[in-house]
Amino acid sequence: MPKGKRKLVKCIVCGEIFDSEIDICPVCGVGREYFIPYDGEEILYRKDTQETFIILGNGAAGISAAEAIRERNDTCRIIIISKEVELSYNRPLLTKKLSTFHSSEEILIHQPDWYEEYQITNCLNREIKRIDTVNNTVILSNDEEIKYDKCIYALGAESFVPAIKGCGKKGVKVIRNLQDVKDIRALSKNAKQAVVIGGGVLGLETAWELSKLCKVTILEAADQLMVRQLDETASGLLGNLIAKVGIDYRVGAAITEITGAEKVTGVALNNGEVFAADLVIFSCGITPNTGLAKEAGLQIGKAVEVNDKMETNIEGIYACGDCAECKGVNYGVWAQAIEMGKTAGANAAGEETYYDIYPPALTFHGMKTALFAGGDNGKLPDKDYQALEYRNDLDGNYEKFYFLENKLVGAILIGDTRKMNKVSEGLNVGCSYNYVKNNIIHD
Repeated sequence: MPKGKRKLVKCIVCGEIFDSEIDICPVCGVGREYFIPYDGEEILYRKDTQETFIILGNGAAGISAAEAIRERNDTCRIIIISKEVELSYNRPLLTKKLSTFHSSEEILIHQPDWYEEYQITNCLNREIKRIDTVNNTVILSNDEEIKYDKCIYALGAESFVPAIKGCGKKGVKVIRNLQDVKDIRALSKNAKQAVVIGGGVLGLETAWELSKLCKVTILEAADQLMVRQLDETASGLLGNLIAKVGIDYRVGAAITEITGAEKVTGVALNNGEVFAADLVIFSCGITPNTGLAKEAGLQIGKAVEVNDKMETNIEGIYACGDCAECKGVNYGVWAQAIEMGKTAGANAAGEETYYDIYPPALTFHGMKTALFAGGDNGKLPDKDYQALEYRNDLDGNYEKFYFLENKLVGAILIGDTRKMNKVSEGLNVGCSYNYVKNNIIHD
């Protein structure tokens, strides 16, 4: 949507664009050191029509698609349909604000009057029964039918829960929506011990927030924490910091059962260890919501398959966000969902734009430290990497840079992450080994 004459900044962690007077990113919660000036993108394409655009899902991708459509078309009808009972909210804050959350108003992307101003209709708390691609109609569970000219499939994903015995017991939860957070907050009031299953960034955020409410143990099936983003050394350092703040953790944890009768009492491993727990939270990745898409005839791989214009195999239907994959890639992260949504909305409105796939970067703030990881951190066994490393165990700072063919391809910062902007720029241009050695590492 038009941003007016305000001075804007962009958060390089999550991609959110907002007023420069705001000190904390409203999406991911990082501070000003992660903001860069943003001049805005000039929208030259305009085509006002009487079309109806239906957007299925009101997450990051769905709301970004709606904004992109309205930026190009003042007269069309935009309808967002979602099973959520709340207006679009900043999902990354669910884990970051777990210990302090009070009201959905704290994390809304836009206030209600914004939708009125830009004439976007929200159909909330609605279940979608099916998509009729022959008659260009979305049928809801109450048999209401809504015709569309263009449809954007942005139904996101659900939390993945492994098939572990006892995972359906009372007190076993995931964090995917506002109701999950409300439930966990209620359960944590009487919980003395909690177990978080999953040592990725969301699992660590959850564990850190829960540790303010009760004792916490992290169980990770892989042989290291944040296995997708960190190398072995960085993971070990992070583990030391986690233990230092009083949170227990295990890697290589093969879980056999969630114990208890109707209510959870613990988590059992295959080595005989049992960790007592009044509350268990799974944080083991996501499963894209593709059921309705498959029934409608959309091509499905890991998720709904799209080209770099977010077009599916059925004309007039686009897909974006956690439920979509472009060229076999589905990162399932907020920043990519925003960009995919913008691309889907722009192309649905008639412009020709393309989505650029790039490895996501992430940050973590908790355990009395900070972390940044971006790009390829030495994970490809057939590649001959060069690396630069700096480590100071006294102040807890660690820097690692990975290169391929003399170009920076990956970076890890632990402790002092204030140079993240410079590192991100270096990753974007693939700066040289010598440049990083002389200008970035421990400068």
